[in-house]
Amino acid sequence: MNKAAKTYTVELITSMVAYAVILMGSIWALERTDSTPLQVVLAVLPVVPLLFALRAFLRFLSRIDELQQRIQPKRLGRSPAATGLVTITVGFLENAGLPQPSWIWVFPMLIAFWGIGTAIAGRRYQ
Repeated sequence: MNKAAKTYTVELITSMVAYAVILMGSIWALERTDSTPLQVVLAVLPVVPLLFALRAFLRFLSRIDELQQRIQPKRLGRSPAATGLVTITVGFLENAGLPQPSWIWVFPMLIAFWGIGTAIAGRRYQ
């Protein structure tokens, strides 16, 4: 693993641990408060560590070698296309009576498709 990947891994894991802790604390506190303004703050609090994860990702993209800098936009470009195809399919399935999933799954789906595309591209360039 190169230096850029190691740094990214540490920053991402740190952000995700903070996210998990803050999310659990947020859910716990939301169940115990009746104040609407406080509930709004508590509900969006888990977004803060996600901003740090995004920052780690953007820094990673700026640190990778030239080959990876050429590969990543292609992978990132295909990710929304795959996500769009899945979400449109799910939308049509709603017409058949299937339940509507939460919007919260769209971004993780984008990331998953990006990761799958990157893994496939990585095997092609080895």
